[in-house]
Amino acid sequence: MKKIIVGVVTALLTVILCLSLSGCDKSDKIKSAFESEGYNVTIVDTNNDTAKKLLSAALTQEQIDEVGKYGIYLCTGSGVSSIVPAMYIKFSSGSALKDFLTVEKDGEKDTAAYDTAKEKGYINGNCYLLPIVGKPLEIFKNA
Repeated sequence: MKKIIVGVVTALLTVILCLSLSGCDKSDKIKSAFESEGYNVTIVDTNNDTAKKLLSAALTQEQIDEVGKYGIYLCTGSGVSSIVPAMYIKFSSGSALKDFLTVEKDGEKDTAAYDTAKEKGYINGNCYLLPIVGKPLEIFKNA
């Protein structure tokens, strides 16, 4: 009887772990949402010209170097509704994103940038939309 209970508990924990790990990645839903609005979504690196402009407008050089190891998604389009380019970064996890936006101030961790980004809708699961307003922000938030 003890072996059966251990087996059932192990199976349940495995299922819960799988669901919790897969539940936080929103990048596919975000990509689909942008594509359905007429955007072309491509994965780029920090050497892409458009990516360089958008990254340098929102991040420090140290942050740009760090995001190079994550997925950078560039959303562009030619239609009227998709004329404003957008970029979001897919982090490995929500905690990696929080760590990225957390700075150390006077020996203490300051999460103000993360809290502000979350409040304004620039964070969706493990993805961070570079600050932008208008239609791309609404697409990102509603994905």
